[in-house]
Amino acid sequence: MSLAALSSETQINNALRELDCAESNFAKIAGVVGKSRLAEGLTGQKDFERCDAEKMLAVLREMRELRDASAIPPDWKKVDEIREALAARREGRKLISETAQEMSKES
Repeated sequence: MSLAALSSETQINNALRELDCAESNFAKIAGVVGKSRLAEGLTGQKDFERCDAEKMLAVLREMRELRDASAIPPDWKKVDEIREALAARREGRKLISETAQEMSKES
């Protein structure tokens, strides 16, 4: 079974190639589905649930942002470090958003 050109599965596959990230590392980084389930989806055996696909695509966007903001390309094999870096970036965005909301209430 082939994957549709614009399917979530194809988008995930393409992003992993672009980032040069192994499926097994991505499964651990994203924490959405396991390695076997990821492989099933990426080989067209079984489509991902929509919510799982959206979560994985969101993590891939964050991984691109991390790569683009880094002086050297991240080593996706360092799963724990990558997960921590992504969590720190999320927390920073959350703090900025909360600060902006507080400032808008004061004006």
